[in-house]
Amino acid sequence: MASHIFLLSTPFLVFSLLAYASFLASFAYSATGAEVANGRKEAEALLEWKVSLDNQSQSLLSSWAGESPCNWFGISCDKSGSVINISLPNSSLRGTLNSLRFSSFPNLIELTLSYNSLYGYVPSHIGNLSNLNILDLSFNNISGNIPSEIGNLVSLTHLALSSNKLTGTIPVSLENLRSLSVLYL
Repeated sequence: MASHIFLLSTPFLVFSLLAYASFLASFAYSATGAEVANGRKEAEALLEWKVSLDNQSQSLLSSWAGESPCNWFGISCDKSGSVINISLPNSSLRGTLNSLRFSSFPNLIELTLSYNSLYGYVPSHIGNLSNLNILDLSFNNISGNIPSEIGNLVSLTHLALSSNKLTGTIPVSLENLRSLSVLYL
């Protein structure tokens, strides 16, 4: 009787294993699809910002083409292909940050754009970069107030906004930056 139960269980066991393997394969495929879609979204956001910069800046970013930003000048990605670092210090960039869609970079850890010719103001939507550790916009021509939304960047360890044309008071929300070890205003 026990062997009869085993024979009935074997097809069920094989079916269960095949169903489980199929489930795992579809999960891996959908995760990869999500990663590709996220990479495209990040590439589109970077290309949109590039187009907003002046012509000379656009030529300096000539490697910025295609759907995957991971091999672009000044861009680093994690193993999944998500942008974690935008580092373009001293790159002769001229333009604003207004058209850089920060919400497109959920995994961004570092944004370094120091020693350029960026102007305009620091957009409030910079506060969407919840994983940001380093924000360096120093030595530009950025004007206006420091947005209170910078206080949302609770993972920030390094904040450099010095040598700009910032005005107004320092937002009280900066007290939320408990991990901050470097501050240049």
